[in-house]
Parts: sequence; C-alpha cells; structure tokens
Amino acid sequence: KKGGTARVMPKPNAKPSTLHRYFAALLLASALTTLPALSAHAQIAPDQTAIGTNRPLELDADSPFRDPDVIYLEADELINDEGENVLTALGHVEGRYQDRTLRANRVDYDTDSGIIIASGEVVLIDATGNIQFADKLELSDTLEAGTAANFVARLSNGATTAARFVTRTETGEFELFRATYTACEICEDSEKGPTWRLRARSVTQNEKSRSVEYRDAVIELFGLPIFYSPYLAHPDPSRNRSSGLLAPSLGLSGARGLEVITPYLVAVDDYTDVTVTPRLFTQVNPQLGLDVRRLFATGDLTLRSSIAYGTPFDRNGNSLDDPARFVDPSDVFEGDKVSGHIFVDGYFKPSGEWTYGYTVMYQTDDNYLDRYGLSRRFDTNGLIANESRRNTTQAFIAGQGDNYRLSVLAVGFQDLNTRFLEDDVTNQISVIRDDNERLPIIAPKISGEYYVSDPLTNGRLRAFTDVTYLNRDVGTDYGRASVGVDYSKTLILPGGLEAKPFAWGRFDRYDLDTDSGTDIGFSRTIGQAGLDLRYPFIRRGSSVDWIIEPRAVYTENVGNAKLDRFLDPISGEALFEDGLTPELDPALIFEPNKADGFDYFQDGRRLDVGASVEARWDVAGDDATLSVFAGQSFSDGVTDPFAATSGLTGSSSDYVTELDFKYGSLIQANTKLRYDDDRDVFSRIDSTLSFNTDVIGVTGRYYKFNTDPAVITPIPGLPPEEISGKVTVRPFGNWSASYSLIRDLESDTTRSRRASIGYRDDCTFIELFFRERNFENDLIRNDQTFGVRLTLATLGSIGN
Repeated sequence: KKGGTARVMPKPNAKPSTLHRYFAALLLASALTTLPALSAHAQIAPDQTAIGTNRPLELDADSPFRDPDVIYLEADELINDEGENVLTALGHVEGRYQDRTLRANRVDYDTDSGIIIASGEVVLIDATGNIQFADKLELSDTLEAGTAANFVARLSNGATTAARFVTRTETGEFELFRATYTACEICEDSEKGPTWRLRARSVTQNEKSRSVEYRDAVIELFGLPIFYSPYLAHPDPSRNRSSGLLAPSLGLSGARGLEVITPYLVAVDDYTDVTVTPRLFTQVNPQLGLDVRRLFATGDLTLRSSIAYGTPFDRNGNSLDDPARFVDPSDVFEGDKVSGHIFVDGYFKPSGEWTYGYTVMYQTDDNYLDRYGLSRRFDTNGLIANESRRNTTQAFIAGQGDNYRLSVLAVGFQDLNTRFLEDDVTNQISVIRDDNERLPIIAPKISGEYYVSDPLTNGRLRAFTDVTYLNRDVGTDYGRASVGVDYSKTLILPGGLEAKPFAWGRFDRYDLDTDSGTDIGFSRTIGQAGLDLRYPFIRRGSSVDWIIEPRAVYTENVGNAKLDRFLDPISGEALFEDGLTPELDPALIFEPNKADGFDYFQDGRRLDVGASVEARWDVAGDDATLSVFAGQSFSDGVTDPFAATSGLTGSSSDYVTELDFKYGSLIQANTKLRYDDDRDVFSRIDSTLSFNTDVIGVTGRYYKFNTDPAVITPIPGLPPEEISGKVTVRPFGNWSASYSLIRDLESDTTRSRRASIGYRDDCTFIELFFRERNFENDLIRNDQTFGVRLTLATLGSIGN
C-alpha cells in the first residue's frame, strides 16, 4: 500500500552479534591498542543532522506499534508478497528496533528466514552515535548487521572505517576485505585525503580468541606507506585488554648509539598488568625494564624498575674503567657490575577523610638514569614532593576533615648530584660526590591542626602541633616537639578599611645530638602579635579602571628565640634543620613570620609596608591589565638569623618590586626586582615574557643573582646569571618549527638546547628533533640525541 507502517516481530532467540562493535576496534596492532588515546587529538562526534539521528517515530500514544520488541518499517510504499513471504518497503524507508535505526531506498524482509536486505544509500545508526553506510547491507530482524558492500562506518569518536566488502564466515565471524581505518576527519568536499590511515587486505574478527586479526597491514602517512606487517592482531572491544607487544621505538644517542625498545604487556588479570621492556643498544650492553600496575578496591600500586649489567660509560659510550683517566684512581669503575633502579608508589584511601601510602625510590648509582636516558620523573602521592636530583622514600598516613588535619610521616633521601668532570687541558676526570651519609632519616614527623570559631569575636582559632625527629650516620641528630595556638579575624571598618588582627604562641622543646659529641637540650616559648591593614581604592573610568591598594603589617615578636643554642659549641656548626633562609619577594614581604619552618625566628618588631597600583582596560575586545607593586620591610631590636642572601638583614630590607602586564593571550610579561640600597645594585632580577600570535610564539626568561662575592659563596650548579627561551614559528598550515635553549651567561655556556620541525592536525602529530645537554664538561649528564615522534590519534605514539 502507499505510505504505510509495518510491524514485524523478530525471530525468537535472536543472537546479538553486531558488526559495528568490531569496527570501533580497527586499530593498528596489539601494541598500539594498549596505548592510551590522546585526548589532545580527540575527534568531535560527527554532525549527524545531515543524515538524521534517532528521532521518535510518528506514532499515536495508543498505537499498537509502540511495542519495543518489534521492528517497525515506514516507507512511501509497502508491498507484501504473500506467495514469496517477502515484505518490501520502497522510498524513504525507515526501520526502528529498540535503539537502532535503519534508513534506505529499499528494504526487503524475508519473513521465513528473518533476513533483511537494505539497498540504496543505506544508513544504520546505533544509540552510541556510530553510523554505518553501505550500498547494500544484510541485517537480522533485530537490525544487526551482517554482510555489506561498499561499507563505511563513522564512529562516535570521529574515526572512519571502510571496506569494499563485509561478510560473515561459517563460524559466525566477520571478515572485511580491502579495509581502511583512520581517526582523521574526512570532509566530503575536500580533495585532500586523511593525514594517515591504516589499510589491510583483510580484517577478521575471531570470536574464539576475541581478537581482531589483520593480513597485509600498512600504515600510510600523507599517502605514503611508512609501516608494513604481514600479520597483526589485537583484542576486540569485548576484551578490556590483552597481553601483547606494545609499540616499538627507535632512537639515536651519542652515549648509547642506536636504540631499539620493544615493550611487551602481560595482562595478569582485570586489576594487574606487567610490562617487560628490553632495550637494545649498539654501543653498550642491553637493559631490561619492568613496570607493574595493580588496582585495589581502595587504591593502586605502581612499580617502575630496570636492570643492566656492564661497566658504567660516559657520554660517548666509552667505559669508565681506565684508572689513567681519573685524577683519583679510586674513582674508577672496575669492570662490569649490576646496576638498576626501582621506584614504587602506593596510595590508598579507605575512607573519605583518611589516606595512607608509601613511596620507594632507589638507584644503584647517582648517574644510572642519566646514562640510559631514562626519565627521572615519577609521579608520587607522598606528602613530600620528589625533587629532580633527589630520590625520596617515604611512608605516611593522613587525615583531613572540615576542621582538622593530621599526618604521620617517615622519610629518607638519596641525593643524585655526583658529577664526572673532564678537564679540557689534561683530559683527566674529577669526580664530585654527595655524601649521602649526611642525609637525614626523618622518623617520625607528626603534624596536626584543629580549627574552631571564637565564640566571642567569631574569629578563627587554630591549635597546632608538630613533632619531628631525624637522625643521620654523619652529622647532628635532631628532635623537636612543638605545640601552639593562633588567632586571626578580618574586620571591614567604616570607609572600606580592612583590618586583620592576629596573634600566635608556641612552645618548643629541642634535643640536639651533635657529631662532635655535644648534647644540646633546651625549651623556648615564642609568639607574635600584630595587625594587617589594607585599604583598597577603586575608581571606574570610561576607558580605564584603577585599583590602588596600600598595605601595612606590624608584627611584635615576643619570647627568646635562643638562636645561640643552635650552634655547636665545639665545631661552631649551625644546627638549624627545620627551615631555610628565606628569599624576600613580593609574596613573602607581608608574611609576619618570614621563615618557612620552626627553627628560625626573629625577635624584636617588624613593619612591612607596600602598595600596588593596577589599571584595567579593554582593547578591541581583549582585556588588558598593568599592575605595579613596591614594598620594603623595617625591623627594630632584631637578632638576625637570616643569611645575607635573604634581603632581610639589617634594620631595613631590600626593596622589592613587581611589574606585571597582560594583554589578552597576545602578551604576558612579569618582572620581579630586589634592590639592595647598601650596595646600590639590583640583588635579584627575574623577568619573563610571552608573545603569541597565530604565526609566531616567543617565551623568554632572564634572571640574575647579584650577590656580594665577599660575603656569599656561589652555589655549585646554580648559575648567577641565565637566560632561557623558546621560539615557535607556524609559517603555514599545520607545520611548525621551534628552537629553545638555556644559556649560562656567567660561564658563557649553553646548558641545553632543542630544535624541531613538526606537523600537527586534529589526528596526527609528527616531529623531528635534535636535543643537546651540556653541564660544564660533565661526562655523563651531557648528551646529544636525534629522534622522531609520531602520534596517531587512537593509536598512540611511536618514538622518543
């Protein structure tokens, strides 16, 4: 009949084996599917308005066709051939079964076999947004796909799969012939093809092994084949993951030569996987890596480790086993040795307020990771942040609620600053080592605080405690127990003046056991009281808004700091442990207690003053901001515990200023200055600049520590004057070139540099790069590396 709706009951016990769920898995290989998808290149779901989405059928509320267990067909014309038991729908056909929709020019339904043949501009849509196109498509009576001709599938993540022909084997498995896959968005009106695609002679879904298998697989980049494999396989979407080879990578290093890295993943169970990574080199012995990840009900465990056997080598791959090369022959490495590293991090949260965890970080020698080009970066959940040249081992338990915080911590360290320096004239090697025996083991460190509201003034009361004990093989053992209370309240006075009175008091007990055999024990009671005043003025103008804010903090220090008790009476060595000498800057100047720990404390009184001026305006729709701050600190009756580098010594501190300018995303600039009027010099300069357009991006930083050489000993490895920056040029399209460097102006040495040429679009990133590190003739930390990085959206990364 003309213009009708047909109701068709599916055959009983229909077995769901939808083809489209396998197309989403058309990735490269078992290695690549285990790599995480790159969110930076994620595709936006395709706009389906041109072909329609799953819209409600136009049925009356009491229509018998609303049964969810039947398939509905709508068409311009419906023909029922009762002799052949075939129902034919012609013209603008739309079929619906539960969350699947079929559209075609013609649909033939065999009521005996339950087979549906759709032809002519066939579109099949599922509830997840995956869309399948075909010239001809065979389906079951539940609209599950079978064989197809000239098949194309658009997945909800923007990827596209195509095949000349799709069929189902005798065992019920699907096979695609002359198939392709790409995560690049394909535009119908564009003559340019996808940046990359994977094509294969055939692709088979193996139901028994729940895997997808490829024959004659090729990856094409810009239309050129860059990778071929006669056979590849990876798990299908019904398996979360499976054991298999991960993406191999190649590299070229001056120290190790050609590098070939071939990781292999072992999926132990649903919660555990192990990655074994052999690393082969042409200039040195191989290395074996082992990574483990384990998920628990309340947390997770991560292990990263490696092992190698051989003689330690320098930046050119030469063994460091020749005594004649060393100034001190005892520094030589005698033959092959086992070396390696192990990093472990466990983090658990058994309740909403309490956590516990541990971190283990150890390597057999300080330069092991540098020699093999392994990253020192290891993300931990510990309470003590890991530093770049120091391994931190710790265990902790911590709780935090609305009005309390408590933590218990034990921690140890391994410094990694050993350096092998070669003299330019004699070619002799000098070794500068850290003395790890002087590093402390802190056990325990107990810290807690509890907050309540003052019932009289509605201010904030905080009770706090801190207990810290540390010991070392060489040096002073240190013990301290502290308990205290502080108070603060913010008041807004008439006229807009903001006043914040504050006060705190603390009792400390110390027990110091020095290396010279002297035991020092003492107690002290100290505290502060003061007032923080700020008075913001705001003036709105027709083009510029002004904000002016003067600020002053007066602090009265009470109690005897007993700083003389922190000196060893025999050796004269300073025994401060908990706290460092501060560096005065705009963020610190208004802090009443300018030390960051418990040991340092200034008596007397201090007045901190400063003011900021800020202008805000609009330029062609972009916000612009210019702000200037200047301040200084004054003291009276103070016994100075701080070093000359702090800028806080004497009755008046250095001047601190900060200039900040922002103009949308085009320009951002910031300069911090510290001026020493006694020496008439800028003791600190730190300036950064960022400039970005669609064509060019520039970032740079200059800093200088202008210390008094008669008073301050230069810190090894910390250049007093340095410049760093990066320039990126995007001359056309998706291509870019960049160059970055860090240069020590004091020694006129480029410490590191990197140059690259790259291409990036929404599905591809490829980069060729050169990287060099140079640390004052360091034979191990210096290195030159050439590399290539290739990242394909949904497939992962290959390269360094």
